[in-house]
Amino acid sequence: MSIKDEEWLLFNEARHDLAMEAEGTPAPVGEMQRQFPSAYQTARELALSLVGAAVSSALSMQQAKRISEMIHSEHEGLSSIQDVLNMQPVNALTLAFLVSLERKRTGKKAADTRHNRPDGSRENRAKIQAIWASGKYTTKDRCAIEECEGLGMSYDTARKALRTPAPSRCK
Repeated sequence: MSIKDEEWLLFNEARHDLAMEAEGTPAPVGEMQRQFPSAYQTARELALSLVGAAVSSALSMQQAKRISEMIHSEHEGLSSIQDVLNMQPVNALTLAFLVSLERKRTGKKAADTRHNRPDGSRENRAKIQAIWASGKYTTKDRCAIEECEGLGMSYDTARKALRTPAPSRCK
């Protein structure tokens, strides 16, 4: 057995023992704990610190989500955010999560605004799909070649917009 295998077994046994103790069950003394007591103790401390960091991270993320929802709520005011901050002050990890959430929110909003504007990409996509569905062209390639310039689209973009089922022209 290699040193890495022994380290993994030590860590795994320590993690398992911590999980049992968290459930209220006393953990039996395992083989790795008997053979390597000081290394087991180190692995146990590492596992405990990782669990603590994961819990701390999850709590910070929950608090950041709650603050973000309150910022964007029409029913919550500044006083409710202050109440939350008074109950549990914001740490650096919570601020980092909050910044990340807000960047995603503003980035998505900006992209939607850009794509939804008049003559934006979503409107142009609908236009070329309507032209194709009209039956004016026999192939999607021909439709994209002829119509892309008039819609201010590249050929590739127009062709991708036509990745739809062929219209049923014969009924």
